[in-house]
Amino acid sequence: MAKYQVEYADTFHKAMEKLDRGNQRFIMNWISQHLKDVDFPTSPGKVLRGNFSGYVRFRVGNYRIIAEVDNDKFVITNMTVGHRSEVYKIKKF
Repeated sequence: MAKYQVEYADTFHKAMEKLDRGNQRFIMNWISQHLKDVDFPTSPGKVLRGNFSGYVRFRVGNYRIIAEVDNDKFVITNMTVGHRSEVYKIKKF
């Protein structure tokens, strides 16, 4: 079975720039350990419904990564990252 790859969207980079260096490092380490080159990327996450239908949420401490998983191409496209109290308020990704 093919391993999933991670592609970072511009919105992900912009959201990461708003975080302090420690949280940036923490999130990037989590991604490299749990999402890069994995067989089933949705296992550490939760498939979302409603306005976020088609996306998967990954919990990283107090932060959330909202991503789109393409099972045909084995690609995880990171759409955005943010604090858990704010990330669901934005839907421009």
